[in-house]
Amino acid sequence: MTPTHFSSAPANSLHAMPNSPQALQGLDAIATIRSCYKRQEICRRGHAANTWFRVLSGAALAFIIQSDGRRQIVDLLFPGDFFGFAPGSQYDYTVEAVGSRTKVAEYPRKRVEALAESNPQLACEIRQIAFDTLCRLQEHLLIIGRIRVQQKVGSFILSMADRLSTCQSDQVTLPVSRYEIADFLATSVETVSRALSDLKQRGLIRFTGTRTIQILNRDALEDGEYDDEPARVPTVAARLPSHQPSPAKFARTVNRASAASSCRQRRCLSFSRTREALEEPAARAD
Repeated sequence: MTPTHFSSAPANSLHAMPNSPQALQGLDAIATIRSCYKRQEICRRGHAANTWFRVLSGAALAFIIQSDGRRQIVDLLFPGDFFGFAPGSQYDYTVEAVGSRTKVAEYPRKRVEALAESNPQLACEIRQIAFDTLCRLQEHLLIIGRIRVQQKVGSFILSMADRLSTCQSDQVTLPVSRYEIADFLATSVETVSRALSDLKQRGLIRFTGTRTIQILNRDALEDGEYDDEPARVPTVAARLPSHQPSPAKFARTVNRASAASSCRQRRCLSFSRTREALEEPAARAD
C-alpha cells in the first residue's frame, strides 16, 4: 500500500490540546500535529495500532467495508474526539478525513501508556476518554435502532446539534454529506432525502442553507411520534374524478339501459309479427 503522507508541525506551536484537562495537556510534548487533505486515510483497519489520535479541527469518519463492498460508517469524529483505541494490536476501523481543513494530533501509544502508569490523573483522564467513545458508539446504536427512517434522521440531527454546539442550539450545519449520513444510518441516500423532505413538510425542520438545518420542533424530533400527517401536494390520481357514480347518475344510467332493452324487445316483436304475416299466405297456398 502507498504510505500516507501528512504535513506536520510541532505540537507546542499549534497548541495541540486547547481547553483540555491539565493531565492531558501533559501529552503535548509527545504529540505530532498532522494536516490532512480531503478523504485522506489517517489509519487503516488491520494495520498495527501503534498510535492514538485526536481531532483538532475539521472532521473525520471511521468505517468498515462490508464483504459486498458497502461502506458502514461506525463513528463521526469532531474536534476533541479521540480515536485509534484498539483492544488488540490492530485497528478495528479505517479512519479518513472528511474535509481539507482537518487536523489531528498523533500520540505514540506505548509512550502514552507508560506516562499513564506513572501519572494516575492522566490514567483517569484516558479512562474517561474511553468511556466517552463507548457512549458515542452506544448512541449510534440507538439511532440506527429506531424503527422509522424519519426517527433515525431526526435523532441524527439532534445528535449533531448537541455535539457541534457548546449550548443547546436550534441550528446545526451538518459536516457530512447525505451519502455519508446514509452510510452512518445504514440506509440509502434516497431514503435520507425523502426523510428530510418529510420532516420539513411536517414543520419540524427548515433548511437555511445547503447543509444548514434549523430545528423548529425539538420535542417532536426527540419523541419521534408524529401525529399530524405532512401537507402533501395531491397526486394526479387524487385530482382525477372518482369512478364511482353518484346515486342520481347511477339511476339515469339504469333507466337508459332499461329503455334500450324495452326498445330492443319491441323491435324484436315487430319483426316477428312481420315475418308471420309474410309467411301466412304462402302456407295457405300450400
